[in-house]
Amino acid sequence: MGLELFRNHIVSDKMVQTKTIDGILLLITRERSGEAVDRSLLRSLLGMLSDLQVGTARPHSSRGKRWAPPNCLHPGDEVSRMSVSELTPLEYWMGGQSLSDPCHGAFAVQAEYLNHVSKRLGEEGDRVITYLDHSTQKPLIACVEKQLLGEHLTAILQKGLDHLLDENRVPDLTQMYQLFSRVRGGQQALLQHWSEYIKTFGTTIVINPEKDKDMVQDLLDFKDRVDHVVEVCFQRNEKFINLMKESFESFINKRPNKPAELIAKHVDSKLRAGNKEATDEELERILDKIMILFRFIHGKDVFEAFYKKDLAKRLLVGKSASVDAEKSMLSKLKHECGAAFTSKLEGMFKDMELSKDIMVHFKQASGVLVK
Repeated sequence: MGLELFRNHIVSDKMVQTKTIDGILLLITRERSGEAVDRSLLRSLLGMLSDLQVGTARPHSSRGKRWAPPNCLHPGDEVSRMSVSELTPLEYWMGGQSLSDPCHGAFAVQAEYLNHVSKRLGEEGDRVITYLDHSTQKPLIACVEKQLLGEHLTAILQKGLDHLLDENRVPDLTQMYQLFSRVRGGQQALLQHWSEYIKTFGTTIVINPEKDKDMVQDLLDFKDRVDHVVEVCFQRNEKFINLMKESFESFINKRPNKPAELIAKHVDSKLRAGNKEATDEELERILDKIMILFRFIHGKDVFEAFYKKDLAKRLLVGKSASVDAEKSMLSKLKHECGAAFTSKLEGMFKDMELSKDIMVHFKQASGVLVK
């Protein structure tokens, strides 16, 4: 009886509803601005409005807007939804805009802003758990994602992605991937900027003749770095892996033939006798990585020509570090390009073995004649 009287004569009054709802929304606004508020009071007020089951449309508020929920919506639910529809965009846009200001450095924009977004998402999730209606969680989180991420994808990427990749900021890159994956078009935007970064950075390695001495090693180091980013930060996403391969193939062939020549010479330096840099197992891993670069080059005939010449020198003057390593490399090339590609190279080994056999027989025959 008492609850019914309270509902009919107090809560159902339009002015009381307006002031109550505006007051609750003001408390939520203050909390979002960083002020401490009485959450238990908010929870009690929202619970009371829902329990009283007064389903009415939202009257004109002091904000000059009219909000008309479904007839079955209770005032407690109404307040929760008002917290999404009226407050969130303005507050969160201002927070995002301040951190996107050009005066911030690249790292500040990336690290601080991404942390800001994660913090806001966590705060709104906590509000739903603590006092807002659970039905508002999806639109509330979607609003935060749209205001802080969806409308700033290009700006976020342009103001520091290159820096994060240059500095190998794995935690920040991981956070960026996770956040961008939450919004429509986020992964695609990150994917395109990722590809452009690889092409731009890789081109600086390949195109400058002054860097020829270290080109192959720099390419191997760069490939290791981007592989690590894909593995750890981008969760082995196939789209990122495939576009990375396309990007490598694009920039490595901007200077025709030279990368193929230098890759062949790099193999020669690793297979020559006197190379004490690596054990047999490490050498095998190095050759596997070199083969990845080999797949990207278009001038495979150029590689073959230089590799054949260097192999002949190693075999003729006995400068090969390991016959097993030589045959392993030939096996890799045969697997990659087919038997026709390696037939002449394999023929060189057969010629060397035949020559050794002839020399052995000659020495044996010479010994018999001397006796």
